[in-house]
Amino acid sequence: MSTLPSSRNRITSYTDVMTPATLLALVLTYRYSILVPIALLAGFPTGLVVGVAIRLGYLALIPAYACIMAGELIGDISWYVVGYYWGESFAHRYGKYVGVSDKSIDRAKALFQKYDQRILFSSKLTTGFGFAIPILFTAGLSRMSFWRYMRANVFGQFLWSGGLIAVGYFFGDFYLRVDTVFEKVSTISLFLILLLFFFGFARYASNRFAR
Repeated sequence: MSTLPSSRNRITSYTDVMTPATLLALVLTYRYSILVPIALLAGFPTGLVVGVAIRLGYLALIPAYACIMAGELIGDISWYVVGYYWGESFAHRYGKYVGVSDKSIDRAKALFQKYDQRILFSSKLTTGFGFAIPILFTAGLSRMSFWRYMRANVFGQFLWSGGLIAVGYFFGDFYLRVDTVFEKVSTISLFLILLLFFFGFARYASNRFAR
């Protein structure tokens, strides 16, 4: 990755540019070709949008599911590599920009000693909420086995992405079932509000974690 913005600035900048409506429009327009980069940059909201697109017939489940997981896991591997090869020097030089500090590293190491792979699994279920980057980075810094690292991340990502797709699919199904224009507009509005809630909570949690 050529640039590594802070977890706080990352969420802020992406939500400013990639609003829920824009995210949905991109997925419906470019379909599979855009899924991996969007999953890498926008993270968990992509799963919700993809679930809607699947129910509306724009995407097929398996290739869309695979693209989302690939995008998220590319990010996981990138942070592991940075932690493994540049570790302490990266943290001291750029840590303040990515929410990685000596304190967060010490906390992550303590969690690894106590919970091992379970903390990686948990970090996947809080992806985008400001907790994942220090955990992923510290896994590399601590020289955790790459295959054990990926095993926990792949399993956690599989469940996390599947859950998000299911929620999006539900909204898509509900949209197809309602008949009136008012009901359809209400369904779309409710879905966009849900996305905004996720974005807002992610920003709030990231700011809290950074402090």
